[in-house]
Amino acid sequence: MKTVMYDKTEGMDLKKLILFLLKKLWLLLVLSVAGGLLGGGVYLFYHTVISPNREYQAFSKVYLNFAPDETGEVYQAYNGYTWNDLIATSRIMDETLENLSHDFTAEEVREAVSATILSDLRLLTVTVTTDDPAKTETFLHAVDKALVTLGEQAREFRDIEVIQEDSARLLVVDDRLFQAVLLGVLLAFAAVLLGMALWYVLDDGIYVAGDLKSVTDLPFVGYLPAGETRGAIGERLAEDTEKNRAYLEQKTGRLERYVPGEAGAEEALFDRLRQADGVLLELPYGRLDRAKLAYELERLALQDCNVVGVTIKDADVRFLRWYYNHL
Repeated sequence: MKTVMYDKTEGMDLKKLILFLLKKLWLLLVLSVAGGLLGGGVYLFYHTVISPNREYQAFSKVYLNFAPDETGEVYQAYNGYTWNDLIATSRIMDETLENLSHDFTAEEVREAVSATILSDLRLLTVTVTTDDPAKTETFLHAVDKALVTLGEQAREFRDIEVIQEDSARLLVVDDRLFQAVLLGVLLAFAAVLLGMALWYVLDDGIYVAGDLKSVTDLPFVGYLPAGETRGAIGERLAEDTEKNRAYLEQKTGRLERYVPGEAGAEEALFDRLRQADGVLLELPYGRLDRAKLAYELERLALQDCNVVGVTIKDADVRFLRWYYNHL
């Protein structure tokens, strides 16, 4: 029996690594998506539950019914660029503060309120943003009421009417949510990819004939495919293995099959193996590592068992097909 010392420093089989990663591609994608969902969930949880800087926003739509001037045209001085300034003037701000039941300052209201003409000159959008939903709605109602009063008193208007006033809503989604999701996807992808590569490096199992090189120079007889994955390619592999086994038996003599780790009394097992002209090892695909194989070979040599060849049983035909470039 010819063997070599077990050498775990043998170079990495990059082709096998890539095929293993492709085989687990679905898991990589699923966990990456899960990482993105987790990243977005953590971001939302922080900004809706933990973060003290939560903001609430409420909107109102105010219709401006302008009075005609001497030329029959509406007053054009009121536009989307000036309403923010108008809200801050004493004419509207004093009335707004009068409508508030608590002692809020003009500066607080000014920082919280914005007013914009989006398209129609007669339709004003008022937006209030604060750190408290009740305060947000209070400010909005006070500003709207002040605008209605302005419509009653200012000659530029026939009247001002609030046509829509929404409740305060928590602001939770901004452009950083997408960034959090993307970061989660990238971190999960990198972590899973690294974990798979690390698993491959630590995995000492025997999958293909090349994995035997660091342990033994015994002849490789062939693959015995798993029954449920045989197909035409599997049948051909099994036939080739049987032909090789028959030739080896013709050259060596009667062969006895041995699966490392199989049940049975060791003395009776070794007696049976010693009585044969040669022992053919059948290694379970991926379930026996190289250190264990080296141990088994040393034990068989000590028991004067003549190991003459190795097969790999229950092999994954699909993996072998791609590994050997479409058998």
